[in-house]
Formats: sequence, structure tokens, C-alpha cells
Amino acid sequence: MVQIRHIRQMARTREFDRTLVLRKAIEVFWTRGFDSTNLPELLEAMGLSKSSLYETFGDKNKLFEEAIDHYVKEIAYPEVEKLLTASSVKVGFQAFFADQIRRCTARKFPGGCFLVNTATTLNNVPPALAKKIRKSVEQMHGLFLSQIQKGQRLGEIARVKDPSALASAIMGTSMGMNVMARVNKQDVRTLKQMVQTTMNSIFN
Repeated sequence: MVQIRHIRQMARTREFDRTLVLRKAIEVFWTRGFDSTNLPELLEAMGLSKSSLYETFGDKNKLFEEAIDHYVKEIAYPEVEKLLTASSVKVGFQAFFADQIRRCTARKFPGGCFLVNTATTLNNVPPALAKKIRKSVEQMHGLFLSQIQKGQRLGEIARVKDPSALASAIMGTSMGMNVMARVNKQDVRTLKQMVQTTMNSIFN
């Protein structure tokens, strides 16, 4: 009988949309950062009890890690997919940056990029999570590098240019755009200028 009551209680605590409450958690982390986000804020935003949060997501660290994975899958990956499936390397980077400008200035998002915002405060993030963020940044640099090298093979980018340096320039522009958008969402003109300057250095 005790076991049945426990099962019923577990069912009641999980009567919510996991994806929806995870998105609510992302909004809090994205706005305030990992270190400045406390448990009561998360519980209020997600509409969960403390026991429900721990039963479903684990502790704050595990919730943050799942939030990062969800962000990459639902928001970051579609931008990357356009980069990889475009008709040319140049068109791919144009689409990537255009999507990034739309996302980092969108009213429905806190501003900037969830990963970039976190990356700028790695000293305040537990080592395991900091390692995860660094790995994501390294993977993005590797992706940019492979596309630059592809562009050189196809003749879109001069072979005399250092592909690693160009990939770093793209990474720097991408991260810088998100920081600028965090400061002033309305300044789309500056973001476009940053993109154009980087694109000219690569493809001209």
C-alpha cells in the first residue's frame, strides 16, 4: 500500500511538460548566469517544487548541464545546420551570421548567446561544467576551420590565408556579436558591420 501511494505521488510530481520547464530554466540561467541563479528563482520560474526538480533533473549543476544540451540542440544546431548545408561556404557563413543576429537580438531571448554568456564567466562555473563549455567552443572552432578549409579547396577562399586564423576570427566575431547584443539589442547595424568586416577578410 505504501508503494502504491509513492507511485501515485511520483506521478503527480511529474505532471508537467519537461521541455517547457527546461526552457524556463534556460531563461533564468541565460539572464542571470549560473553563479547568480539561486534555487528559489529556478523553482518559481519552472513552477516546480524542490522535490520535483530534484527527482526530474537532479541538482542545479545537472539542470544547468541539461539546459546547455537543450540549448545546443534546439537553438544553436539549426544555425550550424544552415552553415553545413548551404550552396557554398560563403552563403553558409552568411546564413549562420544572419541567424545569429536574429537570435541574439530577439525580444523573446535574454540577449546574446547562452553559451557565450556562460563562457565569459567560467571562473564562476563548476569545473565539470566549465570543461563542457570549453569543449563546445573548441567544437565550434573545429567546425569553422573545416568549412574554411573546404572553401579553400573549392577556390572560394585564397589558399595563402591561414585557415586556423580565419576560424579564430569567425569565432571572435561570433562571440563579440553576442556580447554586443547583450549590451544593446537594438544596435543591429553594428552587428552587421562586424559580420561584413570579417566576411571581407575571408572571402576577398
